[in-house]
Amino acid sequence: MTETDRPATPPVDLYSRSADVYLEPPEGLLATFRHLGPGLILVGSIVGSGELILTTRLGAQAGFVLMWFVILSCLLKVVVQAELVRHTISSGETFLEAFSRLPGPAVLRPRWFTFGWLGTVSLASFAAATIAMRQKPTPLLLLKLAAGVALCGVAAAFVIGWMRKPVTGEDAAAPGTAAVSPPRMNWFLWCWMLCQLGMFINGGAILGGAAQAVQLAFPAVFGEHGAQVWAVVVGVVCAILLTGGGYRFLERLSFVLVAGFTFITVICTFLLQRTEYAITPQNLLDGLTFSLPVPLEAGVVLPVLGVFAATGIGHWEMLSYTYWCIEKGYARAAGARTEEAAWQRRAAGWVRVMYIDSWATFVVYTSSTICFYLLGAAILHARGEDPAGIGTLLILQNVYTSSLGPQAAALFIAGAFCVLFSTTVSGTAANSRIMADAASVFGFIQRNDTTGRLRLIRIAIVGSLLVNSYAYYLFEDPTLMLLVSGTLAVFMYPALGLGALWLRYRGVDPRLQPGPAVTAALWFCGLSLAVIAPLMAVVSLALSLGWKP
Repeated sequence: MTETDRPATPPVDLYSRSADVYLEPPEGLLATFRHLGPGLILVGSIVGSGELILTTRLGAQAGFVLMWFVILSCLLKVVVQAELVRHTISSGETFLEAFSRLPGPAVLRPRWFTFGWLGTVSLASFAAATIAMRQKPTPLLLLKLAAGVALCGVAAAFVIGWMRKPVTGEDAAAPGTAAVSPPRMNWFLWCWMLCQLGMFINGGAILGGAAQAVQLAFPAVFGEHGAQVWAVVVGVVCAILLTGGGYRFLERLSFVLVAGFTFITVICTFLLQRTEYAITPQNLLDGLTFSLPVPLEAGVVLPVLGVFAATGIGHWEMLSYTYWCIEKGYARAAGARTEEAAWQRRAAGWVRVMYIDSWATFVVYTSSTICFYLLGAAILHARGEDPAGIGTLLILQNVYTSSLGPQAAALFIAGAFCVLFSTTVSGTAANSRIMADAASVFGFIQRNDTTGRLRLIRIAIVGSLLVNSYAYYLFEDPTLMLLVSGTLAVFMYPALGLGALWLRYRGVDPRLQPGPAVTAALWFCGLSLAVIAPLMAVVSLALSLGWKP
């Protein structure tokens, strides 16, 4: 048999596992370090959004007074994030598979619910967003546009449902095979789809931020609004890299890009002490006194909500971390669940590895987050500068030139592009995995169809980058876009916090359930996530309507 006649090796299905295929967990800290990695990709998707843009901006607006909240925002999410992966290692289920079983309203997937219907609603939403951004968005206009999108969805459902023949009787399955009923779709899956539209805005903000960095480097190439063109160029480069590389490629790229820029940021924070913007012990004390800005206004509370949503592990990063742990092999290495004591020992060992990965990631992104906040509070707040609009990156550049001198402008441009590009790559890759898994949960493809999953991942990569580019073209304001997408936390964090608690008691194998200390921490963090984001949204709305605390 020649090389050309030899059949191609089928791709490994990372989302399935067998009792006969497993890997013993590492023993010792050094051996464990060799199996870390999902957190590196996660940091790559975190630092460019919440940390670089929103955290620095919050420091510029509030000064040092909210540093305690930034730290709390990072700390509250680690346990919930890790416990979601504990369930993945225990059961082998993906995030969407697990949350599709949450108690509450659920319906069988309607026969009109197809890729065609999803595409129609998405296009109608993009058209409505285009109209809203090209005119002054009044409440009446927004109501009309929302009604138009809903009407398009209903019309598409009617047409597709009429064209698709009901699957009943002998049409339900081929001869000799069992009929396959459509899957049940619970309330969380429907809400997740709505949030997915908002996450395209988030992706557009990061892609646009990277494009603004390129525009700073080459301002004369495409003119004043050249970032819109650069966004397309950056998107094309990301698509080429992602469609040709897998998990290991992302892990290495994220490490190189994020490590370099984070190191520069930490150095800038220390060098700041040699300038007129030096941070004093009293500044740090003010930031740790659990106080709030005075006066408390909606213009501050909304950015706080955005920072809570984006700093540390954001709600979408919690989802994506479960998929990166699957592709790293943690769940597969434990093997399919059995009653044997050996499975319990292996699974507990891989949970331990995952927890070390989670906390190591926490140290990295919390350190960089604090540095970004301090730089914004010390420099931009003192100057009264607010990074927003097409000049977001230009104003953020002042953070570095003020501590390192004018020669640091080029260093900032290179570093900002690296970290925002890393976030674009990591975020797009994660989102493509989630959307491909959604196709499996919705019943569009079989769970074990590895080839179909990989094909959908590539399609989702290209489609996401196209939509992200268009979103930036509409808004052209990364800060505003991150704040808009950050409002999704009002729904997502309560669902994640309470869902993690439900899985701890109803999903995780009793032999693998956490001990009292972790359980207590999960209750505290889960309930905090369920309360803080909705509470801040209510306070922001009340302040905007004239409430005076």
